[in-house]
Amino acid sequence: MKLGTRSTVKAFRTRHDATANSPRLLLLFSALMVMMFARGVPDHSAANVAALLAAAVATGVALLHPFGVRQLDWLRRAEWALVVTLLLAGLILTAEALAPAFANLASPLWLAVTSAYTILGLVGALLVVRGLRQMKWAFGLFLLVHAAMTVVLLRSAPSHVDVGVFLRDGTAALLHGHNPYSMTFPNIYPPALADLFYGHGVVINGRITYGFPYLPVALLVSLPGQLLGDVRYSQLIAMLVTALVLRRLASDRIGRAAAVLAVAAPAAIPMLIGAWTEPTLVALLACLVLALKRRQNAFVAVFLALFLVSKQYVVIAIPLIWLIRHWLTRRVIFVGVALAAGVTLPFLLVDPAAFWKAVVQYQLIQPFRSDSVSVLVSSVNTFGWPPPWTYGALPLVGGSLTSVALALRAPRTPPAFAAGVALTLLVTILLSKQAFMNYYFLVGGAILIAAIAWPTHRGQARLPP
Repeated sequence: MKLGTRSTVKAFRTRHDATANSPRLLLLFSALMVMMFARGVPDHSAANVAALLAAAVATGVALLHPFGVRQLDWLRRAEWALVVTLLLAGLILTAEALAPAFANLASPLWLAVTSAYTILGLVGALLVVRGLRQMKWAFGLFLLVHAAMTVVLLRSAPSHVDVGVFLRDGTAALLHGHNPYSMTFPNIYPPALADLFYGHGVVINGRITYGFPYLPVALLVSLPGQLLGDVRYSQLIAMLVTALVLRRLASDRIGRAAAVLAVAAPAAIPMLIGAWTEPTLVALLACLVLALKRRQNAFVAVFLALFLVSKQYVVIAIPLIWLIRHWLTRRVIFVGVALAAGVTLPFLLVDPAAFWKAVVQYQLIQPFRSDSVSVLVSSVNTFGWPPPWTYGALPLVGGSLTSVALALRAPRTPPAFAAGVALTLLVTILLSKQAFMNYYFLVGGAILIAAIAWPTHRGQARLPP
């Protein structure tokens, strides 16, 4: 009887360990799919959408029905294979994007810069050497080199995306005491592209007739970059912060290696050149998960509030707060609500009509983009279905149902919250009429946060109810 009891307990522990570890494998797979297939090559849109759907399924399985793996050595090798694949792809693509700032394409110097950056990244990820204590400096050195090279690139690569104009002119107006939400912005695109990007009637006499189209957090975060000479520096700082936070969240060598992807993800440099603001959201989410895991309530309030009011589409993930309700004391809720109101309300109260027009109405009139990477757009391009009147409802319904389902069934842990945000937004974007690299950058970042922060030791994980 005792032998049977011990065998049962041993079998349970083995199964518990395997089940507790299997979600990270699924999340790393999802991160690979999103980071590699969300850059939107029109000729391969079907393959891209299929890969993103696979990522959605894998993330859903990780959260709702993780599978057991009895051979933990095999599990660890599979995790390493995914991380190494992502690191090699990310480092090589990032190096190839940075190198032209220093040398002509495919020249010996270009090859030397690309190779040196990739090797230094692998050293920083501790894949080349195993002595962790002796090589702690390598990660910091890699971040410093990456930051310096990126600054050089940004100084020679002006943004040709309207986001850069919005942030530059919006922060300049704010610094001069003007309301960014009641101003207009210059149109940088030719007429045909302007109609495609904004819709008919938005551009009048060469000006975009809507104010700053993002929530105030984007403005405030961009101020340091503007003061330093380029609003894009703020997003570079956000990526560096994310890397440092992910390193803190990691509990083993796999997680510490994956932290390099915060700055060297395949789409990281294009994101910075385009001045897109999603790196800020990734940084806020990473800081929130770290604060939750360390039970630092004051920081939980700050980062949760800022994340929720950082961009309009984040509202779809609000039900997921239920997963972290045990961390939300009355004081945390009060401070969070006060901070969110303090950041947003001053801009709203100055000119409510202009704020609503820029932040809400402008988003509602965005046109259908046939170059998007989403299930909806692929279906419309291929079959002519569904009809246009469904375009606004589909992402809201799909994202809301996903968010509520995860809030009820997913593990009540900080990493599960990050993975839930990723899956909710992924479903929303896949059902949207506009779906581009910057949206998926946030999804990939959230999945990476969840994978690195996911418990890897016995007794750390909480399984779904």
